Amino acid sequence: MSNLDQEIADALAKVERRRKKKRVAEEKERARFAEAVMAVLDEIENVNEVMVGELLERAQVKAAERVAKRRRAAAKAAASRREAVSEALNESVPQPVWGEER
Repeated sequence: MSNLDQEIADALAKVERRRKKKRVAEEKERARFAEAVMAVLDEIENVNEVMVGELLERAQVKAAERVAKRRRAAAKAAASRREAVSEALNESVPQPVWGEER
């Protein structure tokens, strides 16, 4: 049973590492896109010449950053909950059965 528990723990750790790797890759991609949009906007000399499409792209990037921030917060909260549950399971004390004396 202990071996099975260890395999489950290893698999969960592997899944978490892959999720983290995916999140990091997505964040890097968003950052590269944001830098590209900002570079284009920096090249535009006159504010009146800014095209609506570029402004929309910039707004989408900001929205994506907010979503990423929320996802990181949710992942952190989920990790905290998993850790709390894990600790609670490890520290569980057998409860007396109803009617049983200690």
